[in-house]
Parts: sequence; C-alpha cells; structure tokens
Amino acid sequence: MAWDDVSRWQPVDLAAAFKMGDAVQPVDVRDMGYRESDQQVKNAIRVDPMEFERQVLELPEGKELIFYCDRPGEATSLKIAMWAFDNGRSRVGVLVGGWSAWQDAGYPVEPKPSA
Repeated sequence: MAWDDVSRWQPVDLAAAFKMGDAVQPVDVRDMGYRESDQQVKNAIRVDPMEFERQVLELPEGKELIFYCDRPGEATSLKIAMWAFDNGRSRVGVLVGGWSAWQDAGYPVEPKPSA
C-alpha cells in the first residue's frame, strides 16, 4: 500500500459519518499529546503508537478505522494506517489535521479513559 491509498477524512466528513451512523471507528494514536491531554475524539479507541503492531490487530472488524494523531502531515496516523492495511485491515483512513483540526472545529470530544 502507498500513502495515497489511505482515505483522507476531513473533520467535517467524520462528523457527518457519525451523525449518519456510518461504520467508522476513530483511533487515537497521539503520543505525547495523548499523555498531556484529558480528552479524545468521542468514542475513540486508544492505540499506543509505540505498541500499535499488537493493538491494531485487536481493533473491531467491520468498520473503517480512522486514525488521528497530532503530528504534522498526519505522520503517525498515516504510518499506522498503512501498516494496518498491509496486515489485513482493508478499510483505513486518517483524519486530516488530526486532533487539533477536530478540536478546532468544535466537534464532539470526551474525557479520555483513566489509565
């Protein structure tokens, strides 16, 4: 898979998919930003970017996995999305602009789970 084969989701598109009940699953792969934040995209599943190879395989089937991070150019989310595709997950995408774009647009967030 190449980087241009990963679907790229604008925050408005992901928010619309939630409202329409589409089968999408946000996946938080922020590193330092996750540790420093007390919030995440609503209904996101956390995958530690340092342990993603094991954790991605445990994500639910039947939904498009939309990875988001806080690195320029969606660097972490793109890397993990490409790996997920190469390892059997056919529906993967990244959130353009990542966490900051989602938060800046005012879309739903929730407290992240306690450790």
